[in-house]
Amino acid sequence: MSIRFRITELSPAEASFLKWQYGFEEEDAPFERALWHAIQRAWEADTASGEDTGYLERLGSSGAFPEEVALYLQFKSEDSDEAWNELIRRADLADRRTTKVHTAVNRRRRH
Repeated sequence: MSIRFRITELSPAEASFLKWQYGFEEEDAPFERALWHAIQRAWEADTASGEDTGYLERLGSSGAFPEEVALYLQFKSEDSDEAWNELIRRADLADRRTTKVHTAVNRRRRH
């Protein structure tokens, strides 16, 4: 699946987040995939243990990936719908939750 969005309206972290949310293709940078998976795993580890493990905080520390981590936390917060809708609006994309998305499996089945 290839998506087009208004890159000038988004920060690099926001553009990367949108690509991650919409799914990666073979030509996508493996670094971006690995970064977002690391952020998700850190969040899951921090919330699953119930203790203050601080994995996500370390990823957001100076010299790491603070903007990406802050963006991820925004989408895990109570206001995630509002943040998502604003990001979609600025990217000039249709909200995929309100439209039918044909996955690669569905497309292959049709042919």
